Amino acid sequence: MKFYFILYLFFYALNINAQGTMSIRFIPTIFNENLELNKAYHFEDQELTISNFKFYITDVSFYKNDSLVAVLPKKAYLIDVLDSTSLTISTAKTRDFNVIKFNIGVDSLTSVSGVFDGDLDPMNGMYWTWQSGYINFKLEGSSTKCPARLNKFYWHIGGYMNPFNAQREITLATTSNENVAINIQLDTLFRSIDLSTTYQVMSPGKPAIQIADEIPAIFKTPK
Repeated sequence: MKFYFILYLFFYALNINAQGTMSIRFIPTIFNENLELNKAYHFEDQELTISNFKFYITDVSFYKNDSLVAVLPKKAYLIDVLDSTSLTISTAKTRDFNVIKFNIGVDSLTSVSGVFDGDLDPMNGMYWTWQSGYINFKLEGSSTKCPARLNKFYWHIGGYMNPFNAQREITLATTSNENVAINIQLDTLFRSIDLSTTYQVMSPGKPAIQIADEIPAIFKTPK
């Protein structure tokens, strides 16, 4: 039995190697340039700095038009600008596709299913409690528009119970089957959300939903 199991693994590995690999690369940008943490950006009447940015993507799937082609076996990935290796997901090539779908955030079942390790480990600083669940999207920094101490803003967007379910689905067309680049245009958020009034969002509720509703628009694939 052990021999056949090893033989199975051998041929499985050969199949993966024969297929080759593909990658999904997330590129955080702001004001038409790659994001640099702790760099001061001048935008309209404010000076803006991003000090922390990370988020969950879950349930990644690939479609050819309306037909499902493949689903990544791993449930959740934590994308963290502080960890450049997390910005690229490598996986085995799949059949031809022209649409990629994924969720921003963690679903309700995962949120109440106990403690996980890896990307979903609470030690990553992306988990509140079982009552509130995971933080789907975390963005922190400072802005001269913020009336808070040291002009700090904290956007911790999460919540899995209606009416404050903050998970959002992203659907993107792509022309590449091997190296999918996804730009994250953060300045789109700052054009939609006023930091002078919405600057400390750290629990589920209406302000979190307001920001969650704007998040899908910041993800773009090059045309």
